[in-house]
Amino acid sequence: MKKAIFRALSLAFVSLLLFGCQPKENISTEKTVNSSPEPENSNQLSINNNFIGISFSSLNGFNKVNFDDQQTLNAFQDIFSSVIKEDGIVNMTDPEFYMDVIYDNNEQLRFYLWIGEKGQRSTFMKTKDANTIYTVSPEQTDRLIMLVENTFN
Repeated sequence: MKKAIFRALSLAFVSLLLFGCQPKENISTEKTVNSSPEPENSNQLSINNNFIGISFSSLNGFNKVNFDDQQTLNAFQDIFSSVIKEDGIVNMTDPEFYMDVIYDNNEQLRFYLWIGEKGQRSTFMKTKDANTIYTVSPEQTDRLIMLVENTFN
């Protein structure tokens, strides 16, 4: 008799425990594909073309170079428009440069920048998104070397 009561109570307890652990809402295991399509420019750095300046500083922050002439800003516009978003896990070393894109309303976008060697790719990373990198072609790297690295040397 005691065994029957013990089994009944154990079964009731386990049932209540399992019932109590159920989620309160229905969870669907269906996956929706492209429920919210990404914008066409999702592979871009999302930099508006109406910036008024670009500032570079070395990692230690002591050296700072500002660019605000239209010819140089146009060159950077070309570089930014050619970036390619790279998928995968990002594991980067410390950046060579900090880059600030400055808008006329004193708003700034900050990026990390790794400039490759001549003929190699260069890499941008948004400081607020350390899980995504953007690369530019070797030709654009050569332009970055002329614009940025030569200024610091």
